Amino acid sequence: MSAGTETEKAVAEAWSVVLKKDGFGMDEDFFAIGGNSMLATVVTYRLRERFGVELPLLLIFEHPTVTELATAIDQIIAGDE
Repeated sequence: MSAGTETEKAVAEAWSVVLKKDGFGMDEDFFAIGGNSMLATVVTYRLRERFGVELPLLLIFEHPTVTELATAIDQIIAGDE
């Protein structure tokens, strides 16, 4: 795992804590590496708190990799939803 942007680092950190796992790639699917809908809820909550923006739970289902999710969060923060 080699997160580049601050958002990617925050997403990767949230995944590491919630999944209790470190060795995943930036383009690995959250659900393929052990995630489920309950853990997705926890990740979404942690990221809402971290960034101070409303993030729909559906976001992690539509963007299930660190890279995709970080990009989507950056777009929401920028107001480009």
